[in-house]
Amino acid sequence: CTCTSSWTGSRCTTPVCSPACANGGTCSAPNTCTCASGWTGATCATAICSPACVNGACNSPGVCTCNSGWSGSTCAAAICSPACVN
Repeated sequence: CTCTSSWTGSRCTTPVCSPACANGGTCSAPNTCTCASGWTGATCATAICSPACVNGACNSPGVCTCNSGWSGSTCAAAICSPACVN
């Protein structure tokens, strides 16, 4: 068989995703990724944090990376500097 650019394999039954699916995602149809748990987006490159990160970024599933001055699992706790007395 001679496959179109959207399919590959000996019988043209394997879909092609370009760019490729990331983070364990699978190419389920031409240019359509089915993402692994914890990931979303067209190529499964966006991590999911639930609850969402408040003052930071979700860089891996369920893990917030806090901006400077913030802490906690969702980056919602302000860090006082110097430390709060009362």
